[in-house]
Amino acid sequence: MTRTLFTTLMLIAAPPALAHPGAHHGTLLDAVAHLFSEPYHLALATAAVLFGVLGARALRRRSQRRQAD
Repeated sequence: MTRTLFTTLMLIAAPPALAHPGAHHGTLLDAVAHLFSEPYHLALATAAVLFGVLGARALRRRSQRRQAD
């Protein structure tokens, strides 16, 4: 129930994707260079890594607490 409610709320609150103009054609190296040269991409990548690390820590602590009980 909680997972379904959370998923529904995330879908409702998710804004549409607004990409910046321009073509993204080229090699894999071009794509990586583009991702690391744009401030918006760097900010979002940093936020994603931060939330991933914090989420993994929270899950680890939760599982350790459950095993201790």
